[in-house]
Amino acid sequence: MQLQFPSEHPLIIARTQVALPKGAFIRALPFVVDESQRFRVDAMVMCADIMASAYAQMIEMALRSKWDEMQNEELRSGHLDIAMFQHAWSIVDQIYSLRQLLRSLAFSGDDVDAFMSATSSAHVLRNRTDHLDQRIPNIAASKGNSRSLFGSLSYFVLGAAVGAPEVAVFAVAQHADPVRPSEQIASIRIPGEFRMPIGNFVLTAAGEELDIDAAILTLAPVMTRINEGFEKSIRAQAAEQAAKHGIEQNALLAHYGTRLKFMLAMKVGKPTMQSDPADESKAEPAIL
Repeated sequence: MQLQFPSEHPLIIARTQVALPKGAFIRALPFVVDESQRFRVDAMVMCADIMASAYAQMIEMALRSKWDEMQNEELRSGHLDIAMFQHAWSIVDQIYSLRQLLRSLAFSGDDVDAFMSATSSAHVLRNRTDHLDQRIPNIAASKGNSRSLFGSLSYFVLGAAVGAPEVAVFAVAQHADPVRPSEQIASIRIPGEFRMPIGNFVLTAAGEELDIDAAILTLAPVMTRINEGFEKSIRAQAAEQAAKHGIEQNALLAHYGTRLKFMLAMKVGKPTMQSDPADESKAEPAIL
């Protein structure tokens, strides 16, 4: 079934605004930009890309998981559910980094405030997993009913999207840990707006909630403004310096481009004789 996502859906926003377009200015900042600042902006772009990809992968995994469940429970594999947790917790890590990078860049505004407010739980959640071993004694000693290590992930999906057109909408909650007596194993918050055909992803753990959809939607305008602001400022500075020193403006805007992927074709055959380790140690490294 080919699903149609409205333009305002977090998936579309993630693909077009959180992950900036290929030719976006800050994807390859000029060499004239302060190196520390350039590294921080590069990190922001990468974190945002990972978030966008993880969100898209969560949707794909959710649809495949529910479809498999509908078809044959006995043949269904749990790796799709675990993959969703993997992507959700990856988003937590990227949000944590983005919040720090925004502070270091002293980037502010109503859009930044909205993102910070929507993702305030990321600090607690990130520390939950990054310092898991140290926290386990306290978690084990806790008398609360929410001692899950990795929490629960909830979302809503159209029945028709997973092969059950007779059902309007499924509310789905996934719990990754073993079930323990007297503990809360899932949490579902009914949203004010259903983001169909699938959406409203919420990660709940350590007594905190992270609305993943809201994180995507509030990050998008931040990334757009950062890109536009840097381009306007740096091009103006380059034009001023070019006129002042009598050099080409393009020279000041030079960069190495962005991203690289290569595949080396290799011919691998069976050795005709035993190689000498001493000879191997003298081999020249490949230079790309």
